[in-house]
Amino acid sequence: MEGSLFGQGVAMEKEKIASKLQNQSYFVSVLFHRLPFGCLSLDALQYCFLKMRIISKLFFVSNFVISKITRKQIWKKVRQKIGNIPHLSIDWDVLTDRFIEPVIWVVDHFADSLGKIFVSLVWLLIQFVVGVAYWIGLSFYWNISAELTIALVIFGHWILLNVVFHYYMALITPPGLPPDAEQIPHIKARCKKCQSVKPERTHHCSICRTCILRMDHHCPWLNNCVGHFNHRYFFLFMAYVVLGMIFLFIFGAPVIVHELSISDASEPIGYPVFHNGSHLLPVKQVEEVSPPRSRSLRRAVSVTVAILCAGILAALGALVGWHARLISRGETSIENLTNKDDREAKRLEGSTFVNPYDYGSYENWRIFLGLSEGRTWWCVFFPSVHPPRGDGISWCLKNDLTHVSYK
Repeated sequence: MEGSLFGQGVAMEKEKIASKLQNQSYFVSVLFHRLPFGCLSLDALQYCFLKMRIISKLFFVSNFVISKITRKQIWKKVRQKIGNIPHLSIDWDVLTDRFIEPVIWVVDHFADSLGKIFVSLVWLLIQFVVGVAYWIGLSFYWNISAELTIALVIFGHWILLNVVFHYYMALITPPGLPPDAEQIPHIKARCKKCQSVKPERTHHCSICRTCILRMDHHCPWLNNCVGHFNHRYFFLFMAYVVLGMIFLFIFGAPVIVHELSISDASEPIGYPVFHNGSHLLPVKQVEEVSPPRSRSLRRAVSVTVAILCAGILAALGALVGWHARLISRGETSIENLTNKDDREAKRLEGSTFVNPYDYGSYENWRIFLGLSEGRTWWCVFFPSVHPPRGDGISWCLKNDLTHVSYK
């Protein structure tokens, strides 16, 4: 009797709680009705109901508050919590420094021992990519159009010629060493590490253990320093590699899609006819007996080249953009670091830093590419061994272009 009365009391209490929940949100009521009531006492049910009411209130309050605050206000509060980011301005100098610093550390510590390995790897990568393009891409486009194939071969070999030429010239061209002190007696500065004469814009390379005229950096992929006399070769090599990667992506995408779309159940048109010595066999029967291994190899190689080219395009694309920005500002990689400190010091003084070697973007590019003495931009599009403008020793200032001794 007592058990039945208790059961009736529990049922009545459940009905009361359920009726109260009808005034709450649908979300809370659904959660509550899914609770195992038979396993809970009255106190537990009341406790659950109280928690559901609190959660429901918090849910509606949060929705109300968020609806009254715009995205801009929310992001402003987040910025205040994270740190001082004025007006969402991005300091690209800081970002590039953070990206380049690990690269510089690796170069300083391992470039001397890994230089020859990196150079060999570059030649192997060039041969591998070109070989795959001939093996898979050439036959694909030849079946589509002979005229298109010839045009692609000509354009692709123009890129390849520039890549190989500029890499080889950057590899064998000395970056530029300071002459003896007797030849430039007017320069009194000396390097503290090698005691050689140190003209302006000259820096000491800890890997080559010598001073380099207008040094940019030491490149492990060249096993050589990038300086005044081979900087143009280095930059154009990277630029043509990026152009080549874009070319391969545009015209290689249909090839990869074709290779991946070929079903293993059927042989593509144009393949040899299979036979067993006395009768011609349908392609389907031959496939069931001995599926070709070359197809899986072609797929694997195509995907490998695509991944490789994507990585090269991302890395060199960022590096080309960064160097192009420095060239436009009349700076080297080393000068970018020193000028950054000078800019900050001038900013604190309330003045503006002026790079004395910045002659304007257009003139900076002409100086960098050596476009003087009648040379035109055709020297950029085709291999040229012309020397850079200037001797790397004497430099004019921004407002005195006649001071530099050009040879």
